[in-house]
Amino acid sequence: MNRKAIVIVKNSEIKKLIKKKFFSSSYEIYYFEEIKDALQIIYDEIPELVIIETINNSKLETSLINELKSDPIFVSMNVIAIVSSDFYTENWQNFLVDDYIRVSDLSRDLLMRSNLCFERIERVIATNPLTKLPGNLVIQKEIQRRLNKGEVFALAYADLDNFKPFNDKYGFSRGDEVIKMLGRLILNMVRSEEHSGSFVGHIGGDDFVFIMSPEKIEETTQKIINIFENLIKNFYDEEDIKKGYIESIDREGKIHHFPIMSVSVGITSNRYRIFHHFSEMAEVASTMKSVAKKQKDKRYAIDRRKDIT
Repeated sequence: MNRKAIVIVKNSEIKKLIKKKFFSSSYEIYYFEEIKDALQIIYDEIPELVIIETINNSKLETSLINELKSDPIFVSMNVIAIVSSDFYTENWQNFLVDDYIRVSDLSRDLLMRSNLCFERIERVIATNPLTKLPGNLVIQKEIQRRLNKGEVFALAYADLDNFKPFNDKYGFSRGDEVIKMLGRLILNMVRSEEHSGSFVGHIGGDDFVFIMSPEKIEETTQKIINIFENLIKNFYDEEDIKKGYIESIDREGKIHHFPIMSVSVGITSNRYRIFHHFSEMAEVASTMKSVAKKQKDKRYAIDRRKDIT
C-alpha cells in the first residue's frame, strides 16, 4: 500500500523540485495550489502527510492548517511546512505544523523529513496512548518474530476482573488511572525479574500481554497479582474497601454487588507445543485467562498440555 501525501504549493519551481524528488518514490502524491482545494480529499481520506509551501502564506491558510491540526481525527496526519531560507519564529503555538524545511534545504532534506514523518506516524499508531506501551500491531509482530526464529518463550495474557462496574461508579478518569497503574506494575515487575529478552504490550482497554522465559513467568505473574491486590485498594473509596464490594448495575439492569478488582492471567508456552502463527498462541493464552477467572484458589492458569509426537 502506497503512502499518501498531499502537496500544496504555488511556486512552480518548488513544485518542479518536489516532483523530481518524489518521482522514483513509492508515495502517492496529490498536488494542489490552494489548501482550500485540498480540503475535500483531506477530510475524505485523511492522508498521512501534508506538505505545504508557506513562504507567502496567508492568514487564512494558517488558520486552516491550525484548524485541521486541532481536530483529534487528524492526530496521525503530519504537516511539513516549506519556509523561507531565513525563517525563524518563537511563536509556534500559532502555527501548528509538525516539522519545517527551509526552501534552501528542500532538495537535500525533503525525502528524509518525509520518511521521518511516516516513521513517526507508525510509532504513534503502534503505541497505546494511555500507557505508552507497544500496541496490538507491535504485539502481533513480536510474537510472530519469536515463533519464526524458533525461540522458546511463554506468553501471558492479563486483564482486570470487575473493571466495568468500577468504571461505571467512579468514572473513566479513575478507570484510566487503574489501567496506567497496571501497565506500570507489569512493566516494572517483568523488567526487574527478566531485564533481557522480555516484552510487555498493551492490547487496549484493560488487556495486557507479557512475554518471558517459561522458567520465570509463573513466579512473576503471582507477584503481579499480589502487588496489584494491595495497590488497587488506593483507587476505591474507603467505605467500599470496608464493605469489600461496590454496588453497580449489571448487564441486565439489576443492582449487583461487585468485588474489589483483581487481575486474571492466562499463560501458555511453545516449549512443548507447536505454534505456527501468533493468533494460535494468543488464542490459547486467552482461553487460559478465561479458566483463571473461574478459579477460586488462584488468579492465573497455565496451559500445560503437550503436543503428541
